[in-house]
Amino acid sequence: MTPLITSIVEGHGEVEGFAVLLRRIALERCGVVVDAAKPHRVPRDKLIHRPAELARAVELQTGRVHASGTGGLVVLVDADDDSPDRLSSLLEAGAAPSAGSVPTVAVVAVREYEAWFLAGVESLRAHRAVLDDAEFVGDPEAPRDAKGRLEKMMSVPYDSVRHQAAFNALLDIGTVARRSPSFQRLVDAVTAMVGV
Repeated sequence: MTPLITSIVEGHGEVEGFAVLLRRIALERCGVVVDAAKPHRVPRDKLIHRPAELARAVELQTGRVHASGTGGLVVLVDADDDSPDRLSSLLEAGAAPSAGSVPTVAVVAVREYEAWFLAGVESLRAHRAVLDDAEFVGDPEAPRDAKGRLEKMMSVPYDSVRHQAAFNALLDIGTVARRSPSFQRLVDAVTAMVGV
């Protein structure tokens, strides 16, 4: 039986690209082929401040996992300037009643999703929009405006909807996991969901 990993995301770019990343993590880190359903998008404010919105999204996505028989749910948000630990605890507590027996993990990208691209920007050089000398030195989760920093290493303006899926397909998962604790949490969550 092929595991199904579903997700709830806040951004339009993640709707287009997050499933690519989930499939790659499962295959490359665990050797498991998974189905990754198209993410369900709920704006960040509603996920955090409207429990009924979160519950409704969790019911929808965990229902898909129940139908497949195995897998899990990832709730993904950017920390922005909030505490990642507080946000993940808040989201997991809010999701738990609706998730039932489906493994559910809240992953909070420290500052923003694009910090993961900074962590592995050298692997993105293969994309025509990324400069051949693109490099980021330091803690990719520390700076504000990871999108802006990423865009400075590109030949065109960064657009999450246009670029995220392609970047997720190129990203060096091992490098990003080493450089970004929040990304390592995602890798750990996917590993647990596929039973490795």
